[in-house]
Amino acid sequence: MVKKIRRKVKKVAMKASLVSMELEDLTEENKEQKIKLSKDFEDEFAFIEWKRQQEKKQREQESPEEEPEVPPDVPLDEDGRVESSNPPRTPNDLKKLYRSIAQKTHPDKIQDEEMNEIFKHAAEAVDEENWMLLIELAGELRLDIDFLSDETLEIVEQSIKQNQKQISIIKNSFSYMWCNQKDDKGKEIFKALFYKQFNINREEFEKWLKNKPTPSCQKS
Repeated sequence: MVKKIRRKVKKVAMKASLVSMELEDLTEENKEQKIKLSKDFEDEFAFIEWKRQQEKKQREQESPEEEPEVPPDVPLDEDGRVESSNPPRTPNDLKKLYRSIAQKTHPDKIQDEEMNEIFKHAAEAVDEENWMLLIELAGELRLDIDFLSDETLEIVEQSIKQNQKQISIIKNSFSYMWCNQKDDKGKEIFKALFYKQFNINREEFEKWLKNKPTPSCQKS
């Protein structure tokens, strides 16, 4: 029975580590992909912003915008934002795990840049309730995690699902899809999808392109 529990914990830890690495890689790659998309579709984005401004001016002329009201019974924080009714709760098992990580990595206990960086990430994981990352950091330090309860493992699984959702969001983003088109046909299909999503009329766009002002730095 004990071996079965240990295998279950290790499976969750390995899954957490793999998902975390995939998300980290995709997030890093997507930074470059966003830059490429913004360059390749520079005119389209400029047209979208121009059209948005035109529509905004028209709305303001027709009826001035009013600030949305917050219901009087909704509690606000000191910055005037709506307070959350569900304060974060850290399971005792994960508090214990965080303390174990802190014992090995806290700057007051060890002067090691790499270890101190792990402590920083662990603190962020607790603040953001990113239990998957906390498990991964414990794995890097080779800490015992066999004591984690089924309830805690379920919470970690939920954290993994949240990160898998983020992975799915990146893979379905325009920047990711554009940079993964392999041929001209794929790029044309993507462009048609992009134009449809942002409601770009090709004729209107081409007309705007011919009449758009030239930046002063490019004028001769």
